Amino acid sequence: MTDKGESLVLIGIAENEMEANIWRDILKNDGIGSFVKGNNPLSALGAMPGMASFEVFVQASDEQRARWLLGDQDTSED
Repeated sequence: MTDKGESLVLIGIAENEMEANIWRDILKNDGIGSFVKGNNPLSALGAMPGMASFEVFVQASDEQRARWLLGDQDTSED
Protein backbone atom coordinates (compact mmCIF):
# COMPACT_ATOMS: atom_id res chain seq x y z
CA MET A 1 0.00 0.00 0.00
CA THR A 2 2.76 2.48 0.80
CA ASP A 3 5.64 3.59 -1.35
CA LYS A 4 9.00 2.60 0.02
CA GLY A 5 10.20 5.23 2.47
CA GLU A 6 6.92 7.11 2.85
CA SER A 7 5.61 7.28 6.37
CA LEU A 8 2.09 6.58 7.55
CA VAL A 9 0.17 9.14 9.57
CA LEU A 10 -2.77 8.58 11.88
CA ILE A 11 -5.78 10.50 10.58
CA GLY A 12 -8.39 9.31 13.05
CA ILE A 13 -9.64 6.75 15.50
CA ALA A 14 -12.92 5.08 14.62
CA GLU A 15 -15.11 3.96 17.49
CA ASN A 16 -15.89 0.61 15.90
CA GLU A 17 -15.07 -1.62 12.95
CA MET A 18 -18.07 -0.47 10.90
CA GLU A 19 -17.01 3.18 11.15
CA ALA A 20 -13.42 2.25 10.21
CA ASN A 21 -14.68 0.36 7.15
CA ILE A 22 -16.81 3.33 6.06
CA TRP A 23 -13.77 5.62 6.35
CA ARG A 24 -11.64 3.13 4.41
CA ASP A 25 -14.27 2.93 1.64
CA ILE A 26 -14.53 6.74 1.39
CA LEU A 27 -10.76 7.01 1.06
CA LYS A 28 -10.53 4.13 -1.41
CA ASN A 29 -13.22 5.68 -3.63
CA ASP A 30 -11.01 8.76 -3.92
CA GLY A 31 -7.87 6.75 -4.68
CA ILE A 32 -6.34 6.93 -1.20
CA GLY A 33 -4.99 3.74 0.30
CA SER A 34 -5.37 3.27 4.02
CA PHE A 35 -4.29 0.96 6.81
CA VAL A 36 -6.64 0.15 9.70
CA LYS A 37 -5.23 -1.15 12.96
CA GLY A 38 -7.46 -2.47 15.73
CA ASN A 39 -6.04 -1.43 19.07
CA ASN A 40 -7.68 -3.89 21.44
CA PRO A 41 -4.86 -6.06 22.81
CA LEU A 42 -7.41 -8.57 24.11
CA SER A 43 -8.92 -9.32 20.69
CA ALA A 44 -6.49 -12.22 20.24
CA LEU A 45 -7.95 -13.70 23.43
CA GLY A 46 -11.52 -13.55 22.14
CA ALA A 47 -12.56 -10.18 23.57
CA MET A 48 -15.67 -8.66 22.06
CA PRO A 49 -14.79 -6.82 18.83
CA GLY A 50 -17.15 -3.99 19.75
CA MET A 51 -14.87 -3.09 22.65
CA ALA A 52 -12.05 -2.04 20.33
CA SER A 53 -11.34 1.18 18.54
CA PHE A 54 -9.59 1.29 15.18
CA GLU A 55 -6.77 3.59 14.12
CA VAL A 56 -6.88 4.69 10.47
CA PHE A 57 -3.60 5.57 8.74
CA VAL A 58 -2.76 6.98 5.30
CA GLN A 59 0.45 7.93 3.54
CA ALA A 60 1.79 11.30 4.64
CA SER A 61 1.34 12.72 1.14
CA ASP A 62 -2.40 11.92 1.28
CA GLU A 63 -3.02 13.22 4.80
CA GLN A 64 -4.57 16.60 4.03
CA ARG A 65 -6.93 15.29 1.34
CA ALA A 66 -7.91 12.29 3.51
CA ARG A 67 -8.73 14.51 6.46
CA TRP A 68 -10.86 16.72 4.22
CA LEU A 69 -12.74 13.73 2.81
CA LEU A 70 -13.52 12.49 6.31
CA GLY A 71 -14.84 15.86 7.37
CA ASP A 72 -11.89 17.28 9.30
CA GLN A 73 -12.27 20.91 8.29
CA ASP A 74 -9.12 22.03 10.12
CA THR A 75 -6.57 20.83 7.56
CA SER A 76 -4.40 23.94 7.72
CA GLU A 77 -0.73 23.32 8.33
CA ASP A 78 0.80 25.14 11.31
